[in-house]
Amino acid sequence: MILFWKDKIGLKPSREANTWSEFPLENIVIALLQDKDALPKRTGIVFEVNDINETVERLKAKGVKVDEINDIGFGLLTFFKDPEGNEYEIFQPRPY
Repeated sequence: MILFWKDKIGLKPSREANTWSEFPLENIVIALLQDKDALPKRTGIVFEVNDINETVERLKAKGVKVDEINDIGFGLLTFFKDPEGNEYEIFQPRPY
C-alpha cells in the first residue's frame, strides 16, 4: 500500500514504517495501518481536483484502474480503488 500511495498517487510520506505510515495532504493526513482483518470499503475520501481528465489520465498511466467520469450536474465524478479494494472519489466541481 505504501508503494501505491507513493508511486501511483504521488504522495510523499512524512512517516513510513512496517505497520503505520502517514501521507500529509494539505490539511489532512492519510494514515495507513497494517490490519490483516480489515475489509475493503468505500472510504468517503474525496480528492477535489481542478482538471479531472488530466488527473485520470495521469493515474491510468501509472496503472491505476479508474472508473468512467460521470457528470453529476454540479461537477464531474469518478472512482478508483487501492490494491486492497478500498474506494476513493475524484471530484471536479463546476465553477459557480
